[in-house]
Amino acid sequence: MPIEIKDLEYTYSQGTPFEHKALKGVNLTIPTGKVIAIIGQTGSGKSTLVQHLNALIKPTKGSIDICGFHITPDTKLKDVKILRKKVGLVFQFPEYQLFEETIEKDIAFGPKNFGVEPEEIQQRIQEILPLVGLDASYLQRSPFELSGGQKRRVAIAGILVQDPEILVLDEPAAGLDPQSAQEMMSLFMRLNRQANKTIILVSHDMEHVLRYCDEVIVMKDGKVKTQMDVHEFFKYPDILREIDINPPGIVQLKEMLQQNGFEIDPDSYSLDELAQSLKGQVASHE
Repeated sequence: MPIEIKDLEYTYSQGTPFEHKALKGVNLTIPTGKVIAIIGQTGSGKSTLVQHLNALIKPTKGSIDICGFHITPDTKLKDVKILRKKVGLVFQFPEYQLFEETIEKDIAFGPKNFGVEPEEIQQRIQEILPLVGLDASYLQRSPFELSGGQKRRVAIAGILVQDPEILVLDEPAAGLDPQSAQEMMSLFMRLNRQANKTIILVSHDMEHVLRYCDEVIVMKDGKVKTQMDVHEFFKYPDILREIDINPPGIVQLKEMLQQNGFEIDPDSYSLDELAQSLKGQVASHE
């Protein structure tokens, strides 16, 4: 079933001098089994929105239907605890998720909390470690001794070990070198294609959004500005410029060619497709 978000509002520090409305009447349908990007400027409401998806915070107003749960301002968090097994959230800053003495304890915390037997937890850990580029030599180390990229891998492992139906990733490639970022994104795509997991990706990296995502949701000032198929979305690069985000390189190249009089197939999103679109036009522009 899709995720249905209706008239969602959220206010931080409600009733205090620091009151701030972060979400203002958000309405969304997020399809199952897709890779969805949520983009927007800092402060647009992206992170606040995704924290509602596993009831980390509750709506001030409105509702969310997700994985068979109906969440409203009156929902008791103890009644939706199991939702955090079904919807795995990886924070932008992995330090927020790491708190145990060892990496092994950190990764095991979730399944242990949900009553999984120790033997099964160990088996799951051994299966997950190579997926995130780690090995057993890390298990007895403190997570606070790791680099930023390694901490991110451990945080992701701690979510994957619970086998969630929906994986929510807030800037998952931050702190990773280009090769590691590509490996991590390839892992998420395998989980989507092979295990039919819904992937929700909060990102400023438009190259990743274009390459990996099916749909784009744009947040601005606590509201949904637009929701669109990813290739259709990148036909309108001015939307990105309105929120101070640069379009992907291929989109910028298409714009430059169009400004110089070339006719470009609007559905070309690779260099090979672009070359095909330009075939026969180059000679007339020399």
